[in-house]
Amino acid sequence: MYNLPFALVGPEHFAVFIPILGVVAGIVAILTKHQQRMAEIIHGTASEISNQDVAQLRREVAELKQLVHQQMIALDSYSSSRPPQEPVSLQKRLEHT
Repeated sequence: MYNLPFALVGPEHFAVFIPILGVVAGIVAILTKHQQRMAEIIHGTASEISNQDVAQLRREVAELKQLVHQQMIALDSYSSSRPPQEPVSLQKRLEHT
């Protein structure tokens, strides 16, 4: 007759196996939940929200570009309206401080 490995396990060993099985069950639950979340991300169930976010970000970037262009135009017109100044040497700038 074959010797089964479970025949060597007595009732005193089951007290050790119960907490180990509890920890393993928790790890399996965490991994299963993670797998579900990754599948949702990959298959795009949350893509509607991200598309809205991307569209909003694009609008904001366009607004920022427009503001930068306006500021560049304002700076150009300001610098062109001022009379040209002669360059100030580093020595003169240091003397004034």
